[in-house]
Amino acid sequence: GRLMKNSTASNRKTGRMIAKNLIILVVLVFVAILAMWAWFTNNSSATANGINVTCKAPDSLEIAIVPHTNDSTKKEVPVNDDYCSSITLGSQKFVKNLNKNLSEVTSDGVTFLKPTLIQSNGVASPDPTGEWSVAEPNERYLSFDLYIRSKGPHSVYLDKGSKFSTVSKVLNGEGAGNLSPGTTISKDAIVGATRFSVFTNDDAKTRKLLWIPRPDLYFTSDAVGSEILAEDVKSGVTYKHQYWTDQHKQDKIDDTEILTTSEKIGNEYVLGTKGAKTEIAYLSNTANFGTDDEPDMYFYTSVVCNMWIEGDDTEARKALVGGKFTIDLNLTIKE
Repeated sequence: GRLMKNSTASNRKTGRMIAKNLIILVVLVFVAILAMWAWFTNNSSATANGINVTCKAPDSLEIAIVPHTNDSTKKEVPVNDDYCSSITLGSQKFVKNLNKNLSEVTSDGVTFLKPTLIQSNGVASPDPTGEWSVAEPNERYLSFDLYIRSKGPHSVYLDKGSKFSTVSKVLNGEGAGNLSPGTTISKDAIVGATRFSVFTNDDAKTRKLLWIPRPDLYFTSDAVGSEILAEDVKSGVTYKHQYWTDQHKQDKIDDTEILTTSEKIGNEYVLGTKGAKTEIAYLSNTANFGTDDEPDMYFYTSVVCNMWIEGDDTEARKALVGGKFTIDLNLTIKE
């Protein structure tokens, strides 16, 4: 169906009411893109908002990042000086602005929609009869163009060191931090509704990766309405990526498609094996980043990376407003 913006005053008023009371606002404490190649690394440290992160990067791979836009006429292209071995996103202006506006949307990882919501028993859910709109990148969700270049025609993957980490190490019960009011559940359990996707930066917009970082979390209520957080769900609905299409119908992407979850190693939840084996980019284009007198030839490409709160997921609840998590993305290349 055709997507339209809400046009009536009553819709706007309802939208403001829901936004105030129910929409998820998540603080991105730190977002890092870390480039890594096998065992050959140069170590350095980066600091953002008081969090120290070790950046590992080879001399052979460089990256640059610009905020993504749906308007191709406004597309930014990095210049030579923008490329480096590691990038911290947390201090960049477009991410800081997003911290104030991040809310649940619904997406298959490529098309992002902002549904009209209805309220029932204190829970917001999409209204299939309402007028929906396209969610603009970096207003309701994080989206950036990741440019990658190297001296060789490499395949690029996310390494298994990539992870989403909650600031509170305990999410439920005794010792849980950043508690939702009146519960023993940490707001940081909002990480259960986070998604990460990669698609090609061209007209085809081919989805390369869809990652559910914490499918083991399942937020629900018991028979008397008390909030419950299951932390060790092994299968079922939480392992399927459910979303709403632009025809206002529910759909899902299951394990037969490009979908990966996380693996628990110690207390860390890292990108699953399937995701680590999924090529997200191939450096096939060539360009001179030097001068005509002193050419500096690189292979390069770019992809679009997205992080969002999936509004159709059970963890997208008002009780988890203010949840915090960090993201580490490690790139690895193969010949």
